[in-house]
Amino acid sequence: MKKKPEGDTTATTTTTTTETTTTDNPPVNNSGVPTFSDPDVQKFANDYAAFITEYKAGMSDPARLADLSAKMTDWSSRSTEIGMKLATKPEEAKAWADWVLALTKDLMPK
Repeated sequence: MKKKPEGDTTATTTTTTTETTTTDNPPVNNSGVPTFSDPDVQKFANDYAAFITEYKAGMSDPARLADLSAKMTDWSSRSTEIGMKLATKPEEAKAWADWVLALTKDLMPK
């Protein structure tokens, strides 16, 4: 077996995720979802973003939209719990509110 010469280095690959920040809000990940310190809030936000994508895709199908509208009501109810979790974190609460408002505006007919 051949020995590696001293000083020989092996190439490594590092993957980084970039996050953008604004002055008043927590970082936003690549999917546009704000980053939250509470793992339950983060999971809810990620899942909600996926649902909104599904909802937007189904808006042109009346049969599918009825089902998605019922799910939207459930998501809205569950978001109340998220608001309570964020009550002690004003910056994250503002980021949540701003993000949900942006999502809502995006769903409005243009």
